Amino acid sequence: MKRIISITVILLLASISFSQTTKQKKYYLNGYLSYMNQTIIDSINGNWVNDGLVHNRLMFNYFGVKNLTFDLEVRNRLMYGETAKYTPNYSNYFDVDRGFFDLSFNVADGNSYVLNSNIDRLYFQYEVGKFKATIGRQRINWGMTFVWNPNDLFNNYSFFDFDYGEKPGSDAINIQYFRNYASSIEFAAKLNSDTALTAAMMYKFNLLNYDFQIIAGSLNNQDVVGGLGWSGNIWQFSFRGEGSYLHPVDNFSDTSGAFVASLGFDYMFTNSTIITAEFLYNQAAGNLNVDNIFKIQDAPMNVKSLSFSKYSAVLQVAYPISPVINTSIAAMWMSANNWFFLSPNIGFAISQDVEFSFVSQIFTGKMLNPISLQKEQKLISLIYLRFKYSF
Repeated sequence: MKRIISITVILLLASISFSQTTKQKKYYLNGYLSYMNQTIIDSINGNWVNDGLVHNRLMFNYFGVKNLTFDLEVRNRLMYGETAKYTPNYSNYFDVDRGFFDLSFNVADGNSYVLNSNIDRLYFQYEVGKFKATIGRQRINWGMTFVWNPNDLFNNYSFFDFDYGEKPGSDAINIQYFRNYASSIEFAAKLNSDTALTAAMMYKFNLLNYDFQIIAGSLNNQDVVGGLGWSGNIWQFSFRGEGSYLHPVDNFSDTSGAFVASLGFDYMFTNSTIITAEFLYNQAAGNLNVDNIFKIQDAPMNVKSLSFSKYSAVLQVAYPISPVINTSIAAMWMSANNWFFLSPNIGFAISQDVEFSFVSQIFTGKMLNPISLQKEQKLISLIYLRFKYSF
């Protein structure tokens, strides 16, 4: 706990002093500070639940040694309000780190709040010629599609967690060799909080104006994984896809494997409107039990839990009204329990460093009634108002 507080204070002081010089630096320090209000509504005339989130991110990078860089990024969040007040053991949810090293700390907590600091980037990177090696907590992104990434064995994330743009990291090693501009070989391995190992290799290449990747490895000491991904164009449409087959190590001779695949298209009109459509098939979804929106919002643990629904589809339209006003709307359908999701959003760039956004998330489907313990068709709305200052 003391280490996190010390790091935060040092970086804040460094930010003030470093910004006073215009000399060429061997480091940089930046980040952002945001405030977001969340309102949960289950009916207009029912109870409204209000919460607040103060979110600060500090990003420090040092490149003073030839071919070597160092990156440290700290995520600080103050969550408070009615959800914290009425949820038993609410603070315990944040004092959990899924990586091998426990770098998440509750600095302080009370009946209605929790202040948490988490180091989600802490790595050294060495690069020389066609070779690059990274060790430490880092983000390893093997995805090709936008919403669901069956090829991403290391850092899958939740589409609904829009406030975490940087995405989570893993305690890992990553070694890359670039054969040429379109071809590379990559090896990565990580340990999670249960000391389970995920390790895989990926080969990237270009063929017929398409970028392809082939992966092979193991997931959490449990499954053998093989996968394929691609990205290219069909006429004026961008066409992406990826799929992975996972088979339990302990039952390698049977047919208990699962296939997970996503397929996506996107198109940009002359007025800069972008339409994105994506589909997911998750053969492993039958083993998941999700009966409320908070489980849906949580980041997925691995490839097999990308969605609790066997079939899912999303359609998103984004349109910039002006250089400073952006709008979008996303709709998602999930076959399990007839879940449907709708999210209209609008963002304003008040200045180069300040932005305001309005985000709404509407969920409808069969949810568990905590009193009757029966699933009922319900509609839940979440409204977010966020101010964000970047420095």
